[in-house]
Amino acid sequence: MGIKMPAPVLIGSTYYLRVHVPTDVARKVRGKSVSVPVGGTSCAVRINGPVKVSLRTKDPKEAKTRFAVALAALEAHWETVRKGPQPLTHKQSLALAGALRAVWVDAFDEEPGRPERWQNVQEVNAAAKAGRMSMPLIGKDAQLEASLNARFGRIMDAFLAHKGILLAPESRLPLLRHIADAMDDAAKVNEAKALGDYSQQGKASQYPALELPITKPAPEPSKQPPKLTFSGVIDLWVAAKAKGRNAAPVRPDTERKYRRECAEFVAFRGSDDMTTVTAREAEAWLNAMLTEAKLSNNSIRQRLQNVRSVVEHGRRQSLGELFPMGNPLEFVQLPEAAPVASDLRTLTLAEAEAILRAARTETRPELRWLPWLCAYSGARVNEVAQLTPGDFFKVGEDWFYRLTTMGGKTLKNRHSERRVPVHPDLVTEGLIVFVESHREHPEERLFPRRSQGNVATWVREKVGLTRPELAPSHGWRHLFEDKALVAGMLDAARLYLTGRSGGGSAAGYGKSEVMLPGLAAEMRKVGPFVG
Repeated sequence: MGIKMPAPVLIGSTYYLRVHVPTDVARKVRGKSVSVPVGGTSCAVRINGPVKVSLRTKDPKEAKTRFAVALAALEAHWETVRKGPQPLTHKQSLALAGALRAVWVDAFDEEPGRPERWQNVQEVNAAAKAGRMSMPLIGKDAQLEASLNARFGRIMDAFLAHKGILLAPESRLPLLRHIADAMDDAAKVNEAKALGDYSQQGKASQYPALELPITKPAPEPSKQPPKLTFSGVIDLWVAAKAKGRNAAPVRPDTERKYRRECAEFVAFRGSDDMTTVTAREAEAWLNAMLTEAKLSNNSIRQRLQNVRSVVEHGRRQSLGELFPMGNPLEFVQLPEAAPVASDLRTLTLAEAEAILRAARTETRPELRWLPWLCAYSGARVNEVAQLTPGDFFKVGEDWFYRLTTMGGKTLKNRHSERRVPVHPDLVTEGLIVFVESHREHPEERLFPRRSQGNVATWVREKVGLTRPELAPSHGWRHLFEDKALVAGMLDAARLYLTGRSGGGSAAGYGKSEVMLPGLAAEMRKVGPFVG
């Protein structure tokens, strides 16, 4: 079993970071808080067992980005703990205060708000500096530290965590004093901006540059992952999918498509070495295709997604050693395309009749029968193109066929497994006679592997349907659903027959032969396409 790399965890509808604390620092950090950056803000998380924090997003891509940032901050914190508390010099303390002041001034540069806001901030700061923001304590320094800590402690700790600094106790009060002065000066600058005066820089020039000697130790040389090539990754993926009993191998057309598109990306970047792929290379390839404008935005989007999928297979094959922080192609913004209305992609009744009448005159099996099978099932062309004589069977007086992944066949998803009644119109057309004529070879395909492309070309070139929005093969799907709906077919049966079942009542259809006659009765409700 491979090592599972950290990744966002979906809890409910929101993604979370959930990681275990390294054993060598677990005792030191237990019960303490750590500041974790999430979406531009810091979240204080108390450590009691695994660190768990909401990434505050439902989008998987955004979750991966936020997870990487949060995980890096946590790992930096663990390293800080390993180094132990660090004392600060006077200059370092002032430099840290100045750096935090600069962040605070910059954060409100565009929209400083109302002057009264910053006047109030200065009043509260003054109370903190006078020791009035805590319960009475014995000792002047203790009282002052508690008061300053109540006002500035949280933001100071978050800033130190961001810088990877674990502060020695003796340096805390001096740093709090410097930060109090710096934040007070920041409030005065922001008040001036709120009044329309952007010339005021306050005491910015008085603070030294932040050049802390507290640096992370040089990382240990990591083992370089073995060289992976796009072609090699596809080879291993195809081989792995074909292994085992009842395997679900990669469809040949899918393999060809992935190899072709990866080869184009390899030619563009000039290397087959997957370990050196960058997001910028993928973005450059994307922009080149968009500029050339030979492909639709949807096609370009699909190409990039397919290459990204192959990189993801490479990450799995390397057990996470390749791109451990995530797939670099995830950062590339995919192109968008104007949506095409569903009714424009669907065949009209006139177009459907033209195709079916033309099919009657054909002798090639895929052109003669696949349009009719799609018309009376709403099935995808690739699904029915895999049928063998052995997939057809009879229950009572009704014929059915199985759409299954058995025997090396592939379907879109697990809901696509189903048993479909043969409509009486198909029997009349002679489909069963055609099937029975091949019964002596029950496991051989009835149709060639390039059936989908052959049918699509035939529809456009011979039947003459050239409407650009039309999806010649997929257009049957919505048309069958509409005819079934108008005919009064039960929703559960309609969902089951088209392979759209996601559970509920539709999932019960076809599980036993008892329900098949009822399913055939629902199919008979669908009226003829050709008069």
